[in-house]
Amino acid sequence: MPLNRESFGKFEERLVETLKGKTPLLEVPYYICLYHPKDELDALDCFNNMVLRLCNKGFSAETMSFSQLMLDCLSESGLLSPEILGDEEQIREELERSIRNRLPEQLVEALTNRLANKDVSYCAVLLRIGALVPFVHLKYLLQSIDNVIHCTLVIPYPSDIGTGHILNEMNDDSIEYYRAEVVDLR
Repeated sequence: MPLNRESFGKFEERLVETLKGKTPLLEVPYYICLYHPKDELDALDCFNNMVLRLCNKGFSAETMSFSQLMLDCLSESGLLSPEILGDEEQIREELERSIRNRLPEQLVEALTNRLANKDVSYCAVLLRIGALVPFVHLKYLLQSIDNVIHCTLVIPYPSDIGTGHILNEMNDDSIEYYRAEVVDLR
């Protein structure tokens, strides 16, 4: 089942109002947009095209890929060096621990460096959140950038379950991030 185009259109209208400063914000201008995992390519196209439409309307907007951010962070930390990759099978558990320990903070730093000086009129669409699993949880990222990044964030999130557990990787209701608005595009 492809993305619900009517819901996507309504979301885009709300996003434009947010960027214009016309939407009263109760919390933060963060939107988590749910789509079915099998619709990943359709979702990527829709969000990339939305950013182009926003730019054509005079807004400042960009897409950022979590998969590319992750590769950049791992490269900068030396975890993708030929020596490590050559021994990857022998040091797999140690490498996984290193990634789990370093990557979350590195991603927060990368996002902060790129977006901290932007305001609500700037839109960043953060694609490919699934690339971070199992090393980084979305809740951690959102909590870490809360009160640091003030621009409008759109995070497409693949989910085939109800909205009550979209940020709940551990099946524990207490870990859900409550400040982002969830938009169901399924």
